[in-house]
Amino acid sequence: MALLKITDRVTLVGADDPGLHYFDCLMPTPYGTTYNSYLVDGDEKSALIDPVEGSKIEQLFEHLDTLEVKHLEYIVCLHAEQDHSGGAPMLLQRYPKAVIVATQKVADFLESHLHLPKDKMKIMNAGDTLELGGVSLECIPVPFAHWPDNTMYWLADEYLLFSSDLYGSHYVPDVMEKPDEKIQVEQSRTYFAEIMMPFRTHVARYVEKTRELDPAMICSAHGPVWFLPDTILSEYERMCSDKTTRDVAIAYVSMHGSTKRMVKTLAKALVDVGIHVKLLDLGSDKHDFRVPAGDVLTESLFAGALILASPTVIGGAHPLMAAMAMLIGVINPPLRMIGLIGSFGWGSQMVKQMEGLLDRHKAERLDSLLIKGLPTGEDEKAIEEYAKTLAERLKAIPDEEILD
Repeated sequence: MALLKITDRVTLVGADDPGLHYFDCLMPTPYGTTYNSYLVDGDEKSALIDPVEGSKIEQLFEHLDTLEVKHLEYIVCLHAEQDHSGGAPMLLQRYPKAVIVATQKVADFLESHLHLPKDKMKIMNAGDTLELGGVSLECIPVPFAHWPDNTMYWLADEYLLFSSDLYGSHYVPDVMEKPDEKIQVEQSRTYFAEIMMPFRTHVARYVEKTRELDPAMICSAHGPVWFLPDTILSEYERMCSDKTTRDVAIAYVSMHGSTKRMVKTLAKALVDVGIHVKLLDLGSDKHDFRVPAGDVLTESLFAGALILASPTVIGGAHPLMAAMAMLIGVINPPLRMIGLIGSFGWGSQMVKQMEGLLDRHKAERLDSLLIKGLPTGEDEKAIEEYAKTLAERLKAIPDEEILD
């Protein structure tokens, strides 16, 4: 990451990892990721916001050396997860007089996860300000965006918001000050789907708060700076909305072709009656499972219905489909309807198993449709009826509840 002067007082000094393939060993990151750290220079004191992932600390040190930073008064930790805080112990070794600035919740987590002593910390509450001389940082806790400790800081003097994980994206642009907006928005959507989606109700309130602040720029913890905040705020408002579409996402696994034939029949029948369909093959030999699983979660942000299609394996769903169902149940995308179709050889307890995995999700359940062996002509008629019923339910959603 190159140094990026954001304003006369604020410089992006973090680190990047363009070769990272999966974040948290789960989320696909085709454009890598950044670990953003921001140096804020007051007339009297300096503060470093977020001390980056520990394994990337040398990049941060290089940037601080380039800027000839000989001392830091404050190391501000917005969130204790190690991709943000991991470099704190090394920073304290380099700047032993620096004070960690954190909310009580962040401080508690830093103590347990990094064994940082609380006597090196300045505890901040909501509305408290950190005075740097000429500028100040206001503490704005945003719990459950996505941890209980997430915190934003507002640099009112320059209308800059340091937003922690909110509004982030896993994306290392070729030129940090000129990111590709299409890629940045797409990656912020997948980021939201896998990190923020379980906390949509909380996040919606924080988007409203951000609108009230009306920042000139948003400096998030991952990805490029949002130089035009309305772009990401409008996208977050869409993602937090209770509105939906009449689209259908079909996630499937097929071992010997029976389930895939069901999926193709269902997709054609839906398209024939004007429903947009997205097929997502969890068992593709072109990708690690985490890639299509991430695609399913992202599609589930706006799809009106999700159909899970699986063959039976030892009485239950294919393990890839069971894993997908677990993720759907936990991450809780705003789907209106969920359905299960599939095939079996001699018997199946798949419906019972999948209902258990999806138990926490409140979407309307469509009738399950399981077929023994390769679908017959009669079976395909049943699938077409299934598609007709699903299309009718989707078209019955009032227009005012549909996204523009």
